[in-house]
Amino acid sequence: MTILSSVLRLAAIVLAAVAIVFLALLQTVPAMAQDGQQITSGIVVGVLTDEQGRLERFALSDSGGNVTEYSVEGSTEYGLETQAGDRWVATQADEPIEVVSRLRDHQERFAAITVTSRNGVAVSVVERESGRLETNLSFLFAVFAITWAGFFAYIFFVSRKQRELQRQLARLQATIKRNANS
Repeated sequence: MTILSSVLRLAAIVLAAVAIVFLALLQTVPAMAQDGQQITSGIVVGVLTDEQGRLERFALSDSGGNVTEYSVEGSTEYGLETQAGDRWVATQADEPIEVVSRLRDHQERFAAITVTSRNGVAVSVVERESGRLETNLSFLFAVFAITWAGFFAYIFFVSRKQRELQRQLARLQATIKRNANS
């Protein structure tokens, strides 16, 4: 067994192991946060206030076009950024009028937010958190697999050329030996 075939076998085993780990990761994607909380990212499409201008409900549209309406409580936490990048942190009870202003600002700018909710009540509203991990992993795996496939194709091509050159060299040496003996 040549070194090249050993390397190719080892690389195939490593590639298979990575594929198995990737598939296992895809099947363990959590749909819910802790304590039955649901996490949704999207843009604000509606803000409803009471007579005093305090937030009662708001609606969020996710990337699939699904609109979800959330009510708020005094304990609802906010962590939103302004257009300038300044972070504003408060609770519904602390600044009920400012909450409306910040959500409407996000609505006008089409700025994405992430809402953690329980039973239709927003627990926290923050700037959009990072994209879905399984989507990123699929792209990473695709690039990884293509790169390794290209590497193995290159190794296979080089090994075939090397064997061909060795056969030609052996024939050439045999021809030289015959001509020298004649």
